Amino acid sequence: MRCSTLVVALTVALMASGVDGFDLFGLFGSKKNSAPKRDLKPVSDEKANKYLQQFGYMAPSHVLEATPNGMSGDFSDVTSLFKRAVRKFQEFAGLKTTGELDVQTKKKMAEPRCGVFDVQAITSSREAAFKWKKNQLTYSIYLYSPDLSRDDIRRAIRKAFDTWSAVVPLDFTEVDSTDSSADIKIKFAANDHGDPWPFDGQGGVLAHATMPTSGLLHFDEDETWVYMDPKRIAAGDTDLLAVAIHESGHALGLSHSRDESSIMAPFYKETVDSRGNYIMPVLKQTDIQAIQDIYGRRTTPFVGSDDRDSGRSSGRATTRAMRPSGNDWASWSSWDSVTTTTTTEKSRSRSGGSRSGFSPFGSDNGGEWSLFPSGGRGSGSSFDRPTTTPRTRIPSELGPGTSSGCPYRIDAISDGVSGGKYIFSGGNVHEFSNNRITKSHSLRLLFPKGPIYVDAALSNPQSRTLMLFQGYNVYAFHFSGNDWTLDSDFPKRIPRDISFRPNGGMLWIDGHQVLFSEDGRFAIYDEYWNQATKVGDTDEYFPDFPKAVKGGYSSHGSEVVLFSNSRVYKYDGSRKMGIGQPQSISSFFNC
Repeated sequence: MRCSTLVVALTVALMASGVDGFDLFGLFGSKKNSAPKRDLKPVSDEKANKYLQQFGYMAPSHVLEATPNGMSGDFSDVTSLFKRAVRKFQEFAGLKTTGELDVQTKKKMAEPRCGVFDVQAITSSREAAFKWKKNQLTYSIYLYSPDLSRDDIRRAIRKAFDTWSAVVPLDFTEVDSTDSSADIKIKFAANDHGDPWPFDGQGGVLAHATMPTSGLLHFDEDETWVYMDPKRIAAGDTDLLAVAIHESGHALGLSHSRDESSIMAPFYKETVDSRGNYIMPVLKQTDIQAIQDIYGRRTTPFVGSDDRDSGRSSGRATTRAMRPSGNDWASWSSWDSVTTTTTTEKSRSRSGGSRSGFSPFGSDNGGEWSLFPSGGRGSGSSFDRPTTTPRTRIPSELGPGTSSGCPYRIDAISDGVSGGKYIFSGGNVHEFSNNRITKSHSLRLLFPKGPIYVDAALSNPQSRTLMLFQGYNVYAFHFSGNDWTLDSDFPKRIPRDISFRPNGGMLWIDGHQVLFSEDGRFAIYDEYWNQATKVGDTDEYFPDFPKAVKGGYSSHGSEVVLFSNSRVYKYDGSRKMGIGQPQSISSFFNC
């Protein structure tokens, strides 16, 4: 055994402590009248370590990177890596971000879930577009489960695809199981089953799917599957419909969402309420927006499958019209509570299996409004595009108007503390709230050991971290008490996959951290691993975006306030278009 492996085990053991857990995630919206939460046994420290690797929070190679010679003398580096991985999982799962592997965290890891990575897309090309390039898709079910009749399995899969078809211009046709040309191939299998991601026995990972256009969708046969049967779901069996809707979302290009109400949240929740009624899985507004950002809105009436159909000769189900209701779209909106009896039981041994990480080949696309539009540009913008102004390294001048003056120019914008925001201007940092400058600081005093000027800033309110970029270097500060403290792992060079020098940045309204270049490019930045999860052209993903954006913030709904060096803009993040006329800095701050 390598010394580094021993250090890993010791680190995990040292990080364990005792706090009871609770669940913040749910796939199906409101927790009102939901069934009582099962009291799960926390995973072991060893399984927690594997879990962090399996779902993308920590690559196995990171241990060797932290201990270049496998020597235990690098214990502090390994500890830092583990704490960062645990903190990232806690943040994603809605837990308190302590960085400690406590009971609460290990109970969360014990919950049944999807096998797709939560973070860190692994692809051969980060610029790949994970979408189907056609609107007519086929699927086949070539291995069934003995838990259910074939008709019930076919109904569940059809309903899952119908749920997405109701809101986007995609139509699905079932073809024969022998048809090798099917776009999406579905099967039930256990343990090692022909792909790189073996299932793990009963519990744990329930299913997984690959991003377009590979088209694999697999369910773990070691689970006991039922179809809309609330009694058996309450007894611990797994609802096929709920899992199928989630996995088909992956097959269409969606990654996991941090939104606890999203159907794309990674953790499974029983589809039965406290009164024993079945809860129909629905798409929330975040799910609808995310899938429509990829494929656009459905503009023709949707005709879905008829549940009464059990024929197979045509390969296509009979149909009936479906309609949305409010912000939630149910796969069958006319059913509020349903009781269905399954027809088949099985008796088989429950074999275990090794867990293996599953890569979805995509990045987290959760959140109410996504970075990635479905196509066309917005219209009606009144933005005029200023030319880029060369940077001058002089302290900002303060103008009249308030007790703290007006920023002469804006170098970066970020969230501050207590609901305020920061403007970085030369060697100064100005706090503002409600369009008023309230206080000014020296950059070097507010951020000791930090940069002498700031090109871009990114904030993470969940981890209370602020990233400051100067040239090709990045500094990470944590807010504790009343002070900002430089992270001991920083400063660092920005990763090689960000080929430009950051000239602006902001936390987008779907939670992505975005860096902008001067020449019209952007990168989605991951602070934990200091690397980009996507790089692209600003005009392609942010139509009608103003030039030379230094930063911004979400105002309300999908409206974003954006700042260049000298002007302030408003932008609709949903319709991808500018709003109204830009303002000068002095006009915006009334100074």
